[in-house]
Amino acid sequence: MTIKDQEPSEIQVFSAEEQQQLTSKIETMAGQINFVMPQSIEEAWQLVVRMEEQALIDTAKRGLVYMSLKVNSQHGEFENKLRDYSLAPRTVRESMTVAKMFLSLPESKRRTSAVLNMNKSKLIEMARLPVETVEALDEDDLETLNELSVREFRKEIKKLKEKQTDIEEQNATLINALENERLHKAPKQMYGIPTLCAQVRKEAFAHSSIVNESLEQNISEIEALIQQRDLDLDARIGAAQTVYHLWLGVNLRITKVLKSVVAEFGDEHFAGPETLPAFSEDEWQDAQANREFMMAQYSDRYHTRKGDK
Repeated sequence: MTIKDQEPSEIQVFSAEEQQQLTSKIETMAGQINFVMPQSIEEAWQLVVRMEEQALIDTAKRGLVYMSLKVNSQHGEFENKLRDYSLAPRTVRESMTVAKMFLSLPESKRRTSAVLNMNKSKLIEMARLPVETVEALDEDDLETLNELSVREFRKEIKKLKEKQTDIEEQNATLINALENERLHKAPKQMYGIPTLCAQVRKEAFAHSSIVNESLEQNISEIEALIQQRDLDLDARIGAAQTVYHLWLGVNLRITKVLKSVVAEFGDEHFAGPETLPAFSEDEWQDAQANREFMMAQYSDRYHTRKGDK
């Protein structure tokens, strides 16, 4: 490489002899590695810019390959291979960090010139930021970061991290506040009656249909079991015992809860047709919809069990 284009003030660090010696060594080294040195200062600057861009791309490429190797390796195999090939784990992690950032960014950000021209140290620092923070940076922001020294760059990255943490804390506080507000503003009534009372009435209406449907099916099966006396007696007794204890258990639980209800509210509220509950129109429609939904679920489960048999 020649130095004809340089100003005297730019080369005063070296004597002419030192320049010649250094130039000779550089050209010798370049020849040994099959590298053709640029013929002018401008070409040299253009080359190093391209090489920096390529170095960044190569870092991302290595990261993608490492990620692919790791995801397709058995537990511990990836780390063993790094040792076998004398690959520095820290460099490998940095390459994967860069690759992960590029994978997470939208394509428009991946091709941003400021990102492509950013040196490896800066890019690794930026890759450690949350993706949302990087996505929020526009072209001017990235250019400004790229122009900073590494020390200044790290300071700015630290500020961005702190800002992101503050945003996350504010969001968490807002979510908690909204949830508390939702709980405090939860409706206290449905259909003009307390929510719990409305829920009990609606569910009871739906469950009565489920119980009745199941009971009707079981009664039909029991009647058939009684009539078919030509079947094996022990098998019939076993089936009868199962049904008997099933409904006996249900009967005991229902009797217990009914007694507790009567004891709390008095039997005068449960005797005679005049004590039957009256549903409002909205309550009736909601309860009916709930009943149909539960019936459909019950029917699906029942037919599935019959199909399995």
